[in-house]
Amino acid sequence: SIIFDGKNISEESIPKPIRWITKAGLIRWGFEALAVNEFEGLVFETGGPRRGPVAKTGAEALERFGLGTVTLQDIVNAQATIIGVCWFLSYLGLSLTKQRFMVMREP
Repeated sequence: SIIFDGKNISEESIPKPIRWITKAGLIRWGFEALAVNEFEGLVFETGGPRRGPVAKTGAEALERFGLGTVTLQDIVNAQATIIGVCWFLSYLGLSLTKQRFMVMREP
């Protein structure tokens, strides 16, 4: 899911049947959480020589990353859902497999 996180390959170029993979990565959500936490509420000093477009606020910078509408609550919910699904699938796999032991014979 690191390849399909939207940073290496754009989400638009991923085939629709597997596009859900982009939302299933803890690394992606961790990066987005760090970005939102760091940039939210910032105001940048825009004086001096300019070399291209300049973001004046943290919200503008997040918008450039494609994270303009993401909140920390959304990120926490996504990570909790991913972890919950992994735990459930682990439990299901362990409960459906039966332990097999070798039959003990009298010596």
